[in-house]
Formats: sequence, C-alpha cells, structure tokens
Amino acid sequence: MLLRRGRTADPRTNPAGSTRDEPSADPGGYPRIHNPPQPGQWAPIVVDEPTDPFDPRPAPGRQPDTVCDGWTTPDFVVRMASVRGNAHRYAGKYRQDDAGVVLHRPTGAVLFAVMDGVSSATAAEVGARLAGQAALQALADELDRGTRVDWRRVLTDAADALLRHGRYGLRSGERAEDVERRLGTTIVTGVVRPTRSGATAELVRAGDSAAWTFDGSRFTGLFPSKYSGGGMVDSAVTALPRLPERIAPVEVSLTGSVLLIGTDGFGDPLGDGTGLVGDLFGTLLDRPPPMLGLAHALDFSRDTFDDDRTLVAVWPRPRRSGAAG
Repeated sequence: MLLRRGRTADPRTNPAGSTRDEPSADPGGYPRIHNPPQPGQWAPIVVDEPTDPFDPRPAPGRQPDTVCDGWTTPDFVVRMASVRGNAHRYAGKYRQDDAGVVLHRPTGAVLFAVMDGVSSATAAEVGARLAGQAALQALADELDRGTRVDWRRVLTDAADALLRHGRYGLRSGERAEDVERRLGTTIVTGVVRPTRSGATAELVRAGDSAAWTFDGSRFTGLFPSKYSGGGMVDSAVTALPRLPERIAPVEVSLTGSVLLIGTDGFGDPLGDGTGLVGDLFGTLLDRPPPMLGLAHALDFSRDTFDDDRTLVAVWPRPRRSGAAG
C-alpha cells in the first residue's frame, strides 16, 4: 500500500486499508485536512444584480487573466491583484490593466505603479506594462540617489519607454499622440516610506486612475474626481506618452489608514465608498486579506461593471521599538 510522505496506515482512521485521509477525533491522531474548500466558496461575489454567466475566452497571447501578489516587511503589508474584466473575457481580449509593487531594500520603502491601458489603443496592454516597469525603475534610481523624487523625471521615463518601443513606438514624422493611439495608458505611481512618526505616501498620476486612503470607516480620494461638479464624466484624460501640464505630487500620512491605488474598473463601482461596493471592501480591507482573497473580491459580479480591475493596498505596520526612520 502506497501512502504520501511515508505515512503508515492507521487502522483506526483507515479501515480496511483505505488510503484516504479521514478526520480524527484525536487532535494528536492521524493527520487530516484542515479548513477544506467548501461548495460555492469560490463562486463570484455578487453585488446587487450579477452579470450574465458565460465561459471566458482566452486572450490572444500569454498574458494571464488574473495576477496577484503580496508580502510583508517590518514596516508594511502589501497586497496587489489585477483581474480581466468580463467585457475582455467575453471578447477574448487582453487585460489592459497592469500593476507592479516592489520593495526598495536600502530604505524599506514600497514602490508602486498602477496602469490602465487606454481601451481604444491597439496595444494598450504593452503600453501599460512598459510604463510600469520604467516608472518603478526610475523611482528606485531616485531613492538610490538619496534625494527627493523628481516626479517629472519619473513620468518622463515612463513616457519615453513607450516612445522608444521598437514595434509600437515613435515613427518618422509622428507625434506623441500617434504613439498614444497604439500604447496609451494611464498611470498612478509613487512611494510609501517608513518614518519615525509613521508611514507617509507620495504619488503622482497621468490620467484618471485613482488612489484613496481607508481608515476603517471612510474612503478618501487623493486626487480630484474624474466627475465634474455637474456629475458628467470628464473625457479629457491625459494618457502616456503625453504628460500632464502640471505634475504635482500628493503627500499623505497613513497613520491609522491603508493606502489604496486602483484603476477605474475598481473606482467607478466604488464611487464615494458609501454604496455596496464600499461595504464589501470596507469589510475586506479592515485587515490584510490573503492574496487570493483580494483577487476573488476584486472579481465581484455586478451588472454593467465589466472593465478590468486592479487594486494595490499598502498597510503600515506598528513601528518597532527603537526603529530608525
């Protein structure tokens, strides 16, 4: 009889020589599976009315439908998830969102970039990936120099990565707007630093992706809403490789709050945070969820909301006694 990991059969829990791992009434008895998956555990979370069910079609290339990441340092807990929206799943198209979050080990700072490829751009998923990689490298270079971050340089490096791309970049006689039609992407990028008085975040954006703090009861937007005072959507979105005329970083203390950075696939259904989606994520984000838990929640089903969704969350941890800032 073959048993996994060299286990020997226990006649009390494996009658008639069965090789199944049966639960044991004795806590010190035969090993068993704890917290097994339950029926329906991974069914989509439905917010109000669900989208109609369908089988997702594969994207044309190797980009995965869903990615997630997460890790912990002495100063921070980080979670990231990016999921393909139902519109792209149904059409068999790429997820045009992308995100990256890395640790700057010399300083303990968290660097992040969240991108939303312009839906009409022919290679938006490429532009989103390139912009994020370039922004994260520029941030790391800035921190390595030990000076304040030159935010214009960070966004310029991200834009230049699109302009220099061999296949989709700038061609003879073209302008940045021509590259935008192929590689256009929004971006929110920044850094979260540990300090003696608590964590602080500094971030900039190009386009309409957003960021918030959540203090356990309220979502507070860090950038002006893309909705005008009359409730109409502002369609004048600046997308890389074009740069905003004014690049002014937002600085915020994270004392008692989690920092959230997301694309409009998350921000639009969240709204001002007082509705059902705010209730869902308010409960979820009260403490860091498992990596797969964030991805599962982000993939909630709600009729008419079918865009890609991406969310990065950074929780400060309590300062260690005697830690340097």
